[in-house]
Amino acid sequence: MVSICVPCYNNRDEVERLLKSIYSQDYTDFEVNLSDDSTDDETARLVETCYPKVNYRHNKKPYGHIFNWNVAIRMAKGEYIKVMFSDDWFTDCTSLGAYVALLDENPDVLLAFSGSRQVMLDGQDISAMHHVTAAHQKNFYDRAAEEGFIERLGSDYRNLFLGNQIGAPSAVIYRRGSKLTLFDEQSNWASDMFLYFDLFEKCPAFASTRKPLVSIGVHEKQYTESFTEKDGRENKLDTGKDRMSQRMRRSQKIRTDCQS
Repeated sequence: MVSICVPCYNNRDEVERLLKSIYSQDYTDFEVNLSDDSTDDETARLVETCYPKVNYRHNKKPYGHIFNWNVAIRMAKGEYIKVMFSDDWFTDCTSLGAYVALLDENPDVLLAFSGSRQVMLDGQDISAMHHVTAAHQKNFYDRAAEEGFIERLGSDYRNLFLGNQIGAPSAVIYRRGSKLTLFDEQSNWASDMFLYFDLFEKCPAFASTRKPLVSIGVHEKQYTESFTEKDGRENKLDTGKDRMSQRMRRSQKIRTDCQS
């Protein structure tokens, strides 16, 4: 079974779009776990009225980024973990089955990832967004890891430090394994990379496809855009760099121990 883990916060309409895409999938052996940080009850009413099969919890006090992601993951009962941010959705009805096939057909890997479709949501000032280049300022574009990146990652997963082309967590599926892998709650802006590193440390093999199995909603309030000067981005970046250095040293020790 696949556990689809969804954190959300005050975005009822986006949650509805995601749930519609989930329940239209051809592959049906899944559960949906939704951890709601919302300060209103709109998402709660949506789930109660239209999606009663969802495993839903409304947090009395919002946990915030990363912490709420882990709350959703800890709800999981399935062997496969599929994080879906609430502003993203499956590109078509075959997407979930394609993710499952990546793991089923590669039993020795923990992590698999796909390409993604970056969709500019209505009403956004695309030119003001930090991570959208001028060449990509259009309604949508597809992105996927380059062949050179795949080769470098396959030779040494620490090459992920040189640039993350795996993409957002919504583009990933991974096995529960003997111990559930969670996000590093001190990692700030590099939280996705630390999750991938933790999985690669357990098993460096992976599977991938260039197909855009997931659509990423691009907007000014998404996590990638949340680190601005007023949010103390410099301090967050410093913290992330320190933890990256720690991970590099730990990864080097693990590889040395395995070779000795």
